[in-house]
Amino acid sequence: MELVEREAPLALLTALAEQARDGHGRAVLVHGPVAAGKSVLVHHFADRALSLGMLPLSALGSKDERHLTLGVVRQLVDDAPLDSGDRARAVALIEEGVRAAQCQDTGGQLDDGIVHGLCTVLLELAERCPLYIAVDDVEQADQASLTCLAYLARRLNSARVLAAFTHGGHGCDTGFRFGADLMRRPNCHRVEVTQLSATGVWQLTAQHLGKGIADERSVDWHAYSGGNPLLVEALVRDHLGGDEAGPRYREAVLSCLRRHRPDMIRVLSGYVVLGEPDNLDRLLDLSPARTTEAVHELIAGGLLTTDGFRHETAREAVAGAIDADELARLHARAAVLAHERGAGTAVIAGHLLHAGAPADGGVLQEPWALPALEDAAAHALRGAAADRAVDCLRLAGLVCGDPLRRARITAALIRAEWSINPGVSTGRLGELVDAMRKGCLRGADALTLARALLWHGRFEQAQEVLGHLAGSGQAADPETATELQITRRRLRHTYPSFLAVLGPRSGAGRPPTHSVSADRRLQAVSALAAVLGEGPHQEAVDMAQRVLHGTRPEELSTETVESALLTLAYSGRAERATAWCDLHLDRMPLRRTPGRRARLGAVRAEIALRRGDLSDARRYASEALATLPAISWGVTVGAPLSTLVLATTAMGRYDEAQIYLDHHVPEAMFETRYGMHYHYARARFGIATGYLDMALEDLRRCGAKLSQWGMDTPGLIPWRTDVAEVYLGLGRPDDARRMLQEQSARFPVMPNRVRGIASRVLAGAGAPAHRPALLRQAAELLQSDDGDRYELALAFADLARAYRTLGEFRRAAAAERRAVIVAADCHAEALVRGLAVESAGALPAPADDGDGLTEAERRVAAMAAVGCSNREIAEGLHVTVSTVEQHLTRTYRKLRISRRADLPSLLGGPVMGDLTDARRR
Repeated sequence: MELVEREAPLALLTALAEQARDGHGRAVLVHGPVAAGKSVLVHHFADRALSLGMLPLSALGSKDERHLTLGVVRQLVDDAPLDSGDRARAVALIEEGVRAAQCQDTGGQLDDGIVHGLCTVLLELAERCPLYIAVDDVEQADQASLTCLAYLARRLNSARVLAAFTHGGHGCDTGFRFGADLMRRPNCHRVEVTQLSATGVWQLTAQHLGKGIADERSVDWHAYSGGNPLLVEALVRDHLGGDEAGPRYREAVLSCLRRHRPDMIRVLSGYVVLGEPDNLDRLLDLSPARTTEAVHELIAGGLLTTDGFRHETAREAVAGAIDADELARLHARAAVLAHERGAGTAVIAGHLLHAGAPADGGVLQEPWALPALEDAAAHALRGAAADRAVDCLRLAGLVCGDPLRRARITAALIRAEWSINPGVSTGRLGELVDAMRKGCLRGADALTLARALLWHGRFEQAQEVLGHLAGSGQAADPETATELQITRRRLRHTYPSFLAVLGPRSGAGRPPTHSVSADRRLQAVSALAAVLGEGPHQEAVDMAQRVLHGTRPEELSTETVESALLTLAYSGRAERATAWCDLHLDRMPLRRTPGRRARLGAVRAEIALRRGDLSDARRYASEALATLPAISWGVTVGAPLSTLVLATTAMGRYDEAQIYLDHHVPEAMFETRYGMHYHYARARFGIATGYLDMALEDLRRCGAKLSQWGMDTPGLIPWRTDVAEVYLGLGRPDDARRMLQEQSARFPVMPNRVRGIASRVLAGAGAPAHRPALLRQAAELLQSDDGDRYELALAFADLARAYRTLGEFRRAAAAERRAVIVAADCHAEALVRGLAVESAGALPAPADDGDGLTEAERRVAAMAAVGCSNREIAEGLHVTVSTVEQHLTRTYRKLRISRRADLPSLLGGPVMGDLTDARRR
């Protein structure tokens, strides 16, 4: 393979080789950045030297062999085609030189006679055949060999020798005496090997991968490598292996690292720590001049730019090669420097985190370390970087010796962990309870502990903390006063049994809030508590919308958004709640705050369910449980589980719903609002599957608790409507009407969705002649902006039955078409199948048998036309699957078709076309 952008060095070497072959010896010092291709150049030229009639000899200097006296010279002798006499003479001289170097009397100096003799052997060989001598990494050669090579270089004027020496470094290192002496010779030349240009990288890439890939990738690879051929070839091999700057690039970076001098490796370590050249000299205790020189060499070598490493993989490779203790020491030193120059706490905390917590405390014992970690955690939380805040607070807690401060840090840590995974904090709660008993936990931090205990169902400890707080009179400062009011309202709408523990409210009106974020939380929980206690009203809705307008997605408190959204949903504004929730979900990063996203996803699922979007409700609730393990939900697990049970039940997926009902739930959940949702979901499943008595028991428990807590509002759970539906199933229409009348009397203002469902159920309790009017009213309510499409499908289905009962078949067909379309659109599969069965069973016998189908064949064909499987048809018509198959075979033959897809257009009938469209949707 041809070398890329090496034409000029090769041309110069060729000219010098021709001069040497004619008796005008030449020496060449080949220099350039590490891994720029110096060795490749001189070894590649060996083939050209051979074609010019020169004999190539080569040797390699190595740091690991510098202790071997005359080791490089021995390599040249071993490579030379000497006759037995010359070889014996050269070996004897080398052995004598080794013995002399080991002799203390000589001080390790090589005798001039030995040097002269060894060089004479090579010069005599050159008289017989011109020589091309290539010594790679000459700066790593042993001192005795360097003495011989310098002696040889001074005697090249009339010798037929071209001696090429590669020197690792950018430019000629003035500290390297051999190179400095060599360059003073008139017959010595310098060859600089530079990194590849962007064009050179394209050429090298095209040689390996073709012009197409070169056009696509060479610009990026030039940026990643700085033109370093070793790095470029590594990128090419990674590409062939399906990686981008992968393991081969990493190994190439480490190879460059091993070739650098110790001070340059130190500079790279400093770059890993600081990421920039500023303050490197202070961090590494190097002179500014030497630091600058090393940085320039590393930039020339393709590892760095002025802004840092060229690729994150390069930084990771170098960081992994640094001793862990050394890296920690550098980060600790960097933290001190950052503090001294007034850097931000985020920068200081970053170095402290990397430095870790040594046994003696180290830099963390500095008085500024803990405040920096705490402040950095607070900023990270405001920026939705909860994981960074957790790291800062954990480190702070490890080294904090003050019990009061440690308790405050632990409370802050729980708040930070909450947005990632509330289950992580479980082990810290006992520590904080002990701190509270010792008087080390106060105010807002005690309320944080109480909320966490309530979440996990540890009610006895939560009651103890709340009681302690109520009796301690700690609500004097604005922060605690605000958090106490927020907690009161939270208890009011979620944990009402514990509200009495805080005692009566003191004072009137809202307390002064200590921050805008706290004020939003207070407004949001107040709006939700008002809606659940008093029913929907415009003031609460307006307050919730103001909160949502002002809340940023990165704010710490998920409760603010959650409470405002549920206020809208329970007030009959589900459509608005959907838009707001989607906006916040789109802006919320899943990776950084999975706990917050899971909770918001559960709210989105509940909103979708109230709009009749069964598929969305199931999807969002499933994603919420997948994002956050069920054990981490505590008592709030009832929210996503209830939504899943309700959605899958409405979809007709009863086996799936039963799986969700089989999930273990904490018994403490039934003392919370989430337990009431669970009671209601289990009751709906019982109604759908025929377990009416069990459903009635769940509904009564739910209603009794909601009444006891002062949260008995149909906007939350319309349990009376469902009790009425159970009564209808049990053949007790009078009791059903009584329940619905009681609900209307107690709650004159109800959301359209609740009123529509009640009208539908009430129609079932009335006389057949009165049902259509009530059902049309129900459909009108359920078609409003904040209606429920699933309940709308049920209303249309009931309307079709009502018309059919009255013998109004055309109206029945129209209502049935609407029912199927809406049911299929919201994935209510059971309802679609049920309507297909009813439609087939209600079809009158044909007036004539022009198509030749019997009534049984027509009923089977009608159900097959809307997509029912053979088993579903068999179950619906109470026949065997074999009978269905026989009917379909005869139907295909009579209608002259060969597939189900042709059935709808040939059967006609009042609803077949629309049913088929609905199934396709």
